Amino acid sequence: MTRKFCLAALLVSLALGAAAQPADVAGWRDARWGMDEAQLEAAFGNLEPLPGRWDYGGAYATRWLRQVEVAGLGFRAMFQMNEESGRLQQVLLERLGYVARPGDFLPLVEALEAELGPPSSICPPDRSVSRKRVEVVWAFPSTTVHVVFFDFRSPNLIYEDPVVGRDSFRPSRDFRRIVRRTLPRRVLVRYHATAREELLSGDCRPE
Repeated sequence: MTRKFCLAALLVSLALGAAAQPADVAGWRDARWGMDEAQLEAAFGNLEPLPGRWDYGGAYATRWLRQVEVAGLGFRAMFQMNEESGRLQQVLLERLGYVARPGDFLPLVEALEAELGPPSSICPPDRSVSRKRVEVVWAFPSTTVHVVFFDFRSPNLIYEDPVVGRDSFRPSRDFRRIVRRTLPRRVLVRYHATAREELLSGDCRPE
């Protein structure tokens, strides 16, 4: 059995044994969608300022929790505010460390299933040439939750200008070479307002 089918079978078995699904999820912990920064500060009391403003394309973050724990794993929590309103639209949990392990993904899914019940969608693994991605989604009236593992990978990449002919006298050390171990691998959890449909993954939408 291939790794792809093993993963799919295990996710289905988890869904069959999951707890009952709650009627709704209001937000992430004490965060509620539409809060401003002062309300977030009051709700958590221990938010830290980021070193500057982090932009996310239509959203930004200036506050974070440096470390939170989910399923025994360490994450950092980023509070992403809508660019126009300045109010909370998403909480992004990112696994600590530059390289996340594939083995982090399934315990995380198990823990969220115990809390949220069966997932709304288990998206087929994306195994394109440049990346591997697996996503599980829970959709509620107020909040949608995504757990994502992705791995941008390549055994070897060389960046050259395709328009310019290769100079045979140019030493190989001048080529920018990236090996697989330097490419990012991430485990993410996203909580966002269900009404913000633009935050749904384009290829993985709850039915």
